[in-house]
Amino acid sequence: MALSDLNPVERNEEGIAAALGILKQRLGERFQTGQAIRTQHAHTTTYIPTQAPDGVAFPETTAEVQEIVSACAAHRVPVIAFGVGSSLEGHTNAPGGGISVDTSRMNRILAVNPQDLDCTVEPGVTREDLNRHLRDTGLFFPIDPGANASLGGMAATR
Repeated sequence: MALSDLNPVERNEEGIAAALGILKQRLGERFQTGQAIRTQHAHTTTYIPTQAPDGVAFPETTAEVQEIVSACAAHRVPVIAFGVGSSLEGHTNAPGGGISVDTSRMNRILAVNPQDLDCTVEPGVTREDLNRHLRDTGLFFPIDPGANASLGGMAATR
């Protein structure tokens, strides 16, 4: 089956407009709708043509992510998680429109527990950042997807 044989995803124009207004009000400058930033957040290394989201949110806290998702869910608007944008699987495309949630500002390592061999991180932490932080503990994060992906992005694409 060719990509062109698939039924297009219908856009929810009314819901998208409502979500854009809410998110601009709540996030201010940390919500952007310019063409360049939207195109950047749709880039993929696959053969799938770029389909940009309608807006890009830059949350800094879990509570802000919850607000973004709640606003989008209330208006039936798709949400696309965005780590650092390696997008090896094409998951950043927004065929039905939607909001890209860029987690790059949520990049803190919250706790490292060497005895338990685990840590708690925000989704924007990259593999390289985590390994740099762990270097003096004798631990390391061994998974290497071939790009300096964020841990949130790696978990999202498994």
